[in-house]
Amino acid sequence: MKDSEKNVEAQQFLSGWKEVANYLGKGVRTVQRYELHLGLPVRRPAGKARGSVLATKAELDAWVLASPVREAFLLTKLENTSPYGSSAAAIKKGLAEMQSLREQMAALRSEVHMSVHLLKESIQCVREEVDRMSPRQNLGVDFRTKDLLKLLPMPSRGRKAN
Repeated sequence: MKDSEKNVEAQQFLSGWKEVANYLGKGVRTVQRYELHLGLPVRRPAGKARGSVLATKAELDAWVLASPVREAFLLTKLENTSPYGSSAAAIKKGLAEMQSLREQMAALRSEVHMSVHLLKESIQCVREEVDRMSPRQNLGVDFRTKDLLKLLPMPSRGRKAN
């Protein structure tokens, strides 16, 4: 591995509470409380419940950006140098767009339901009109069309669409 690759890799990891606290711009005890009560993403060596921790800058950035308590606890806003910061914004934008599309689909579904209901009523009216015609008037109606009209399902008369 090249020296520049080692430097980049070393810059992505924080070792110990002091480095994590300095990175977030808070005191050691504060970030320890964040871990205990708010789920600050840190890792410990296997088998150790206390003591030394490791954290990645990307996970800390994502935690700060995604946490709704960021404003409540006045966490410093990190510069958006992480690729995960833009990802969080893209995810939020995508969720908002999904909600908008869901609402549009519900409106379209309602309109299609109403259109189908009106179409069934129109077909029923045409069917009743053809049935009322005298045989002499009925000669103008194509035989296959008349048969087709009889095959169509009857619209429900009990409930009107909204």
